[in-house]
Amino acid sequence: MWLLDEVLEAVKGEPLVVNRTSFTDISTDTRSIDKGELFIPLKGKNYDGHSFIPQALELSGGGCLCERNQAGMVADVRETVILVDDTLKALANLATYKRKRTKGQFIAITGSNGKTTTKEILVAMIKKTFSVHYNEKNYNNIIGVSRSILSINGDHDFYVFEVGTNSRGEIRTLAAILEPEISIITNINPSHLEGLMDLKGVLEEKLDLFYGTKKGGSVFINVDDPYIISSYIDENHIKCEYAIDRDALYRLIIDEDLGWEGFGLTLIFPKVNFKARTRLLGKHNLYNILAAASIADRIGIGRSSIKETIEEFDYYDKRFRPVKSKRGYLVVDDTYNANPSSMEWAIKTVAGLPCRGNRIAIIGDMKELGEMTEFYHRELGRLLRQSNIKKTFLIGESVAYTFEEIGDERAELFKDRKLLIESAARVIRMDDVVLVKGSRAARMEEIVEALT
Repeated sequence: MWLLDEVLEAVKGEPLVVNRTSFTDISTDTRSIDKGELFIPLKGKNYDGHSFIPQALELSGGGCLCERNQAGMVADVRETVILVDDTLKALANLATYKRKRTKGQFIAITGSNGKTTTKEILVAMIKKTFSVHYNEKNYNNIIGVSRSILSINGDHDFYVFEVGTNSRGEIRTLAAILEPEISIITNINPSHLEGLMDLKGVLEEKLDLFYGTKKGGSVFINVDDPYIISSYIDENHIKCEYAIDRDALYRLIIDEDLGWEGFGLTLIFPKVNFKARTRLLGKHNLYNILAAASIADRIGIGRSSIKETIEEFDYYDKRFRPVKSKRGYLVVDDTYNANPSSMEWAIKTVAGLPCRGNRIAIIGDMKELGEMTEFYHRELGRLLRQSNIKKTFLIGESVAYTFEEIGDERAELFKDRKLLIESAARVIRMDDVVLVKGSRAARMEEIVEALT
């Protein structure tokens, strides 16, 4: 329940029409709006939510926000209308208002790779001991985080939020909304370079989460990442370091590589060491496990709960998930997204896993690399050429550079998804391992569906 006065205070708005003085909830989507809710019209690349105000008010009978320069659109509205300068900022302000009145500790996770998996593992660990609220899937931008905060029902012990960015200043805004007591940057790698320009821009953007963490709070630093450890200088927080390759407060040691069965591990914590097994594949996932376990230990989750979660946690959707096909080959579904580092990790992991047949890669474009698009796609081609991947099927525009670098019969380039699937199906045999990976825009999951 939101009182009109609370909304006005939070958004610094001006009432144009007042018909009701309370709202059952906040909505940004007419497809799910309920009676009595306050509608916030947001703008996207191809739409303006202000055009949905009449529909929203008909469905909810509640009220709406409206940007001042669009006031003409609500001239005849009888329901409550609040004028603001910017509806997205107003949504964020409402989330900030609610966060300040919410009891419990907030944990924020960012990084170029591993955010969602780290969040999901950590949430699973917390659930064994405490109550927890978290943003679902990868709803990690200003809209997603704000809506998730506004959906909090009652008080919880912990709130875990993944935060992402594709432009400078977004992490600073999200940190200001969340005011986390605990934060972590998983790693710094080339990603979203269209908006962040270069690795220095990525680093500066991600570090804003640490600087936005509450004074006296804890920041978790991956000391195996050369960018974070050399750049973060701040005395306002408790530093908790974790690593696999270097010495740190929290350590993970690989006892046994079990191939497709995962790993046997030893976790070394400040007060206790213990062993565990994981089904997750790839060293990159071991960092996700260690990151989550380190935070869990810090907030009081017991060793048995941490160990149990590590051993229970299964492959997360579209993130290096092996899928057995009807024809007896294995498809590694890593189609959630792709940037240069995650592509390298995926290829090297597949190259090192047991395979009785051939290793095959189906690769789509990596997006949002800006001026570095050609460079990173050529780097990808050189990596594939030097690997034990026997055949690579490429689809997209930027992977044409990858195709040129591979430069032999080991690669085929397609623009049509159907033709690629038909060609791949003729080549793939029983016992082969097929990696499928590309950026979200490439819709690589459709290839996984077709091949399995």
